[in-house]
Amino acid sequence: MDVIGLGALNIDLIYEADCSFLGKEHGRERQGKDGEEKSLLHILKKKGKLKAKSGGGSSANTIYALAQMGFSCGYVGKVGKDKHGNFLLRGLKKAGVDTKEIKRDEQSGLCLILLDEVGERTIFVFPNANDKLSFSEIDINYFNKAKFLHMSSFLGRTPFEAEKEIARKVKIKISFDPGEPHASRGLEELTPILERTFIFFPTEKEVEILTNKDYKKGSRELLKYGIEIIACKLGEKGSYILSKTEEIRIPAEKVKAVDTIGAGDVYAAGFLAGLLHGFNLHRSAKLATELAAKSITGYGRENYPVKQDFLSFT
Repeated sequence: MDVIGLGALNIDLIYEADCSFLGKEHGRERQGKDGEEKSLLHILKKKGKLKAKSGGGSSANTIYALAQMGFSCGYVGKVGKDKHGNFLLRGLKKAGVDTKEIKRDEQSGLCLILLDEVGERTIFVFPNANDKLSFSEIDINYFNKAKFLHMSSFLGRTPFEAEKEIARKVKIKISFDPGEPHASRGLEELTPILERTFIFFPTEKEVEILTNKDYKKGSRELLKYGIEIIACKLGEKGSYILSKTEEIRIPAEKVKAVDTIGAGDVYAAGFLAGLLHGFNLHRSAKLATELAAKSITGYGRENYPVKQDFLSFT
C-alpha cells in the first residue's frame, strides 16, 4: 500500500444554530463531558439545522482523500458497533480504503460542530471508542506493508501510548499531523514520535505551543529532532515548508469558504500524493494548496479531491 492511517475516527455532525445557549463555551473547541452528548443533540434537534453528516478525524480525512485520488490506503483505528460505526466504515470502503484493521467497540466517536449566524464554530468532541484503542490490538506488520504511516492525534492516553510504541517499531516513513491535543502534550511527550518522523504537518499555533517560538524559528528548532520535512500550515496565509536544504513559502488560494474543517488534512493528503508521485517539495506543496482550497468549498468531505483532480495537476 501507499499510505496507512492511524488516528481517531469520528462522525462529524455539522449544525447551524443560535449558539447563545452555550454561554462561555461559544466559539471554543473542547472534549465533551460525560452525559453532555445526549443533551446537546436533544437541543440541536430542536433549535438547530443539520447541514451535513460526514466521516471525520484528521488522519481519516487524509486517508479518505488519498484513496479517492487513486492511492492504495489502509486504516487502523476503532469505531462503535453502532449506526455511526457502520456509516464510517461504509464511507472509507467506498473511497477504496482497506478497513480490516479497524476495531469495533460500543460507541463511535462523535464531533459536534456548531455554526452560528456569522459562521463562528463551536466544537464538542466525544472520543468514545477512540480512547479504547490499545497497542495490544494492533498488528505492527500491517503498517510495514506501506510506504508511509500517517498519524494524527487521539485525546486518550491509551491510544497515545500505542502511537509512541508504533513509532518506535515500524520500519516505514512516518507522516505526523499532531493536532492541538498532541501539541499540548509538549515536546518531551512527543519526542519518540518526532524522532521517527519523516514529514511533520503542524499548524502555526502548534509550532508555537511546542517551541514557544514563531513558526519559522520553531520549525528550525523542530528539525533538530531528525525530521526531514516540516510543512507548517498557516491557514489563510498559506504554508511554510522547511527542510535541511530548502525553505519555501506557498500562498493560499482564494476561494469562497463554506467549511474549513479538514482543510489541513486534505493539505497533508495533497503533499503526500506529490511525494509519492515523485514531485519536489515546491510542487508537492502547490498540489496540497490547490486540493485544500477545493475542499473548503463544501461541507465535510463533499468537495474532497478525486482522481481527476490529481491527474489534472500532474
